[in-house]
Amino acid sequence: MRVFAISKRIIKQFLKDRRSLAMIFVAPVVLLFLFSYILKQDDTKPKLALIDTPPAFEHAIKDYAKIENVKPSEVKNKLKNKELDGAVLFKSGEIVIQFEGTDKARTTAVVNAIQDATKAITPANIKIVMDPIYGSKNMESFDSIGPIFIGFFSFLFVFILSGISFVRERLTTTLERLLVTPVKRWEIVFGYILGFGFFALIQSIIITVFSISVLDMYNVGSAWEVCVVNILLSLTALTLGMLLSAYANNEFQVVQFIPVIAVPQILFSGIFSTTFLPNWFKIIGGILPLTYGAEALRGIMIKGQSLMDVGLQLLILLGFSLCFITLNIFALKKQRSI
Repeated sequence: MRVFAISKRIIKQFLKDRRSLAMIFVAPVVLLFLFSYILKQDDTKPKLALIDTPPAFEHAIKDYAKIENVKPSEVKNKLKNKELDGAVLFKSGEIVIQFEGTDKARTTAVVNAIQDATKAITPANIKIVMDPIYGSKNMESFDSIGPIFIGFFSFLFVFILSGISFVRERLTTTLERLLVTPVKRWEIVFGYILGFGFFALIQSIIITVFSISVLDMYNVGSAWEVCVVNILLSLTALTLGMLLSAYANNEFQVVQFIPVIAVPQILFSGIFSTTFLPNWFKIIGGILPLTYGAEALRGIMIKGQSLMDVGLQLLILLGFSLCFITLNIFALKKQRSI
């Protein structure tokens, strides 16, 4: 009977905790839906431009790709803007494939379509020459998604650090004692940001140096610029972790936020391709900080861009941080009034 009494008490506790119930029953369903939608992309036909290709190939490739009428002079810009997935040029008995180079899924779809088309028109193997705009033709899959992992791990661990540490500050009544002093709320928020940010800064430097120097990750940009992007991404994670921890009663509830915050970031940041998904589905990625951090890191490391070139992404990350800082100040007002 005592066993049943203990079980009954636990069930009652869970029924009173709506957050835990949502994490157990709602979150898995939502995340499974996102995973299934992304991994079941039905329309995987890439958009190709054909330049000086024989009629037989043009007829065969239509079964495997969408053909776009593009002037040769416009091909490169359209590839850069991702309006095209690839371009095909027959030259001296070879097939030259031009592609943007930062999205492995696009590249794979283009190569597969061309290989299937060539097999349909001739049994002989035709040499295929890869001609990427960015990166290297020998670049591995890890090199194309490596910058995203740099940003993701920086974001994830800083989020966990700040969330759990801030809850601990509340549970030990340290924050409560601060709130009864004349210290202003914005001073408390910025003080915590500087304190936690010191370790986030060191972590960002370590991750960047280790990835580029030890793992030999593909990088044609400046390492210090990669660090700047990583630091801004960590600042966003830091302020978000502090904000969500204000609504958690213990460390366990902070941990509950991790799958809800982390998994969508993985799905929409570029680790899994969303190339062939409808535009309405991609809107979700537009509200996630890692999407912009990943774009900036890829731009610097693979495209060789500067901070000025990825300025828009950096401003959006800074906007996320300022928004979370403001909400943190209001959250402390609520704590002070309790």
